[in-house]
Amino acid sequence: MLGRQDSTLRTPVQLIPAALLAVALLAGCGGSSDASSAGRASQSRDHGLPGVKGERTDEEAASSLHISRADCEALRRRAEAQTGRRLARFDEPTPPSSRCRLTGAGVRIGVYLDSGRSAHQRYLNRMVEQDQFGAPDPSRTTHPVPDVGDPAPGNQNASWVPGLGSLFATRGNRWLTVAYSVDGVPSPQARDRAAALARLGFRLSAHG
Repeated sequence: MLGRQDSTLRTPVQLIPAALLAVALLAGCGGSSDASSAGRASQSRDHGLPGVKGERTDEEAASSLHISRADCEALRRRAEAQTGRRLARFDEPTPPSSRCRLTGAGVRIGVYLDSGRSAHQRYLNRMVEQDQFGAPDPSRTTHPVPDVGDPAPGNQNASWVPGLGSLFATRGNRWLTVAYSVDGVPSPQARDRAAALARLGFRLSAHG
């Protein structure tokens, strides 16, 4: 009888190593999953695989490129030549969201540069949303503009939205927006003037 009692008492103790082994195996599986996830994230960073927004992480990093005060002054001179009016200048040169605002009698012009992470992909997403929510009104949808953004099929890297009086364009990982409103200037002319300011803004801000 005593032998049987001793055997019964030993049984739970004998089960402990097996339980510990199961826990260790489960922990090992979890560690492997974590390591795999970390490896994929590292690979995405190191080799430019698509990030969470669809961007190439090696090509769409944030930069210090911006519209400086001197750049804003150059934009003011160009806008004054376009409008024939004296304009006041308000600038904010801090990257990644720098801007230059120009105002005068009947004139409201804004040039905004986004050089933050995934700027190019965010531009593409924004244009898709504009077409989705703006349709079927042509004044609220995007109209491609040539020779402003990076070369792309259908000039998709530069878009004019007449109802917003705004031109949106990208070069590299820079997203530049020109909001152009001048009394008495029709939309096609405003588009062409905004495109000229965008080209100048891209050129000026290319070197920080």
